[in-house]
Amino acid sequence: MSVELQRDGRVFIQPYSKTWEGASIGDGLPSVIASMTDAQVLGSSIVAALHASNRRPLPNRNLRVDPPDREFLEWLGLRTYGQYMKGVRTLSVRAAYDNDDIAEVMITPERNGGPRGGFTPLSDERRTVMFESPEQLGRAVQEAMKRATA
Repeated sequence: MSVELQRDGRVFIQPYSKTWEGASIGDGLPSVIASMTDAQVLGSSIVAALHASNRRPLPNRNLRVDPPDREFLEWLGLRTYGQYMKGVRTLSVRAAYDNDDIAEVMITPERNGGPRGGFTPLSDERRTVMFESPEQLGRAVQEAMKRATA
């Protein structure tokens, strides 16, 4: 899933799921929170998105004809993903589970390379944390977002 800090301070929390063919795409529209300042709210939103990600296979689709960001861009009223990217900072968040409980979380800040470069992981900034609570996860994400670039 991804955490995307917008220029206006809002945060988009986007679950991802795989299609039957294996492509990982946004699973519906993101949830939106007002800011990153409340670690409990941020962490709880991330936990919900982690649980929603990859819980169901999405139908196959021709990604060239029906791009995965089509619905998202329509929702934002933008024509291209490049327009969306301006000033956005992102993190990739992945969880390892022990049964249905989150055991550990890998948080990877990303570099915003613009429309041509896309969002690319900053692998040397990746951190893995043992999950204790939504608030603790929220604090870890707040710290990681400081290393993401817009």
